[in-house]
Amino acid sequence: MELYRQVLDSMHKGETTLLATVISCPDFPKLIGSKAVYSDRGLLAGSLEAEAAVVVETLIGQMTAGGQSGIIKKAVSKYGEITFFIHSLLPRPRLIILGGGHVGGALCKMAAPLDYQILLIDDRPSFANKVSHPDADLVICDSFESAIDSLEASESDYIVIVTRGHRYDRLCLEKSLSRSAAYLGMIGSRKRVRGLLQELEKEGSSKEQLTRLHAPIGLSIGAITEPEIALSILAEITAVRRNSSRAEVAPVAVIKALAALEQSKQRAALVTIVETFGSTPRKPGSQMIVFPDGNIVGTIGGGCSEADAKREALLQLDQDKPLLFRQRLTAEDAEEEGMACGGVMDLFIETIPRS
Repeated sequence: MELYRQVLDSMHKGETTLLATVISCPDFPKLIGSKAVYSDRGLLAGSLEAEAAVVVETLIGQMTAGGQSGIIKKAVSKYGEITFFIHSLLPRPRLIILGGGHVGGALCKMAAPLDYQILLIDDRPSFANKVSHPDADLVICDSFESAIDSLEASESDYIVIVTRGHRYDRLCLEKSLSRSAAYLGMIGSRKRVRGLLQELEKEGSSKEQLTRLHAPIGLSIGAITEPEIALSILAEITAVRRNSSRAEVAPVAVIKALAALEQSKQRAALVTIVETFGSTPRKPGSQMIVFPDGNIVGTIGGGCSEADAKREALLQLDQDKPLLFRQRLTAEDAEEEGMACGGVMDLFIETIPRS
């Protein structure tokens, strides 16, 4: 049963996916590592015993409010106390770049490692193609009006207007103002932006709609070159995104690697942060795959704490049994290693595929 293939398919559909894993069951340790995958459509796949699955299904809503991942401890009559980790796997937010010129291209490159689904739109075939923008998940060559209308609106959209001229910027802004989006930004000088907003208000756009616009776009860092402008835009988008939610978005690279391991039956150790205390570099839900040769995919924060977790994962891979492992990094330890944080992380280490 390919659980992570189900997770990947669900995420591609834009669904919030929930992965429940038994991480502790003192009375019946054979249950440790069993999982079930849920989405808005209900149970997708899983190996949870029926009574344990009922417990998860009754509590899963309250645990995933706001997209947070965390631990549930619950007594199940047949098995005693079971500890579940509910991993809330949020779909990647969409970064919609309207304009495939130099700034749009720089945005594509810089946004690629930031876990956005990147859509680039331009009406010129020489600019709207995968050769010019290989980092975009989807490139649409169409009129801006038609392309925007074809996209289903989402509150997790981040819309960036960086077309080649005032005429197209205005068209894109008018089409985007009524859409629900987490962020809407438009390039342009202060004078030009102010004049455009005054025109739109006279023509009937509400102040509430217009105040949503980030313009001139990006943080004020004195940017001059196209990569610097892209950096300022992504910094502003990141501030908006993280101020609204601290939830971790599942790295697609990790999920893809896990799905490939299930299919190939090759072995690796999966390290998941399930709980944190104090200051830690990453939060519950962050994951790292450790392969037998020592290579890794993903991260749980880097530094000496990640190196320790990697060594422990390789040991558990040899023993082929799951482990709930507490990693302490006190303030003194952090200072000695030159790190900025010192806290406690509870890590669940398991072998993939499960024996």
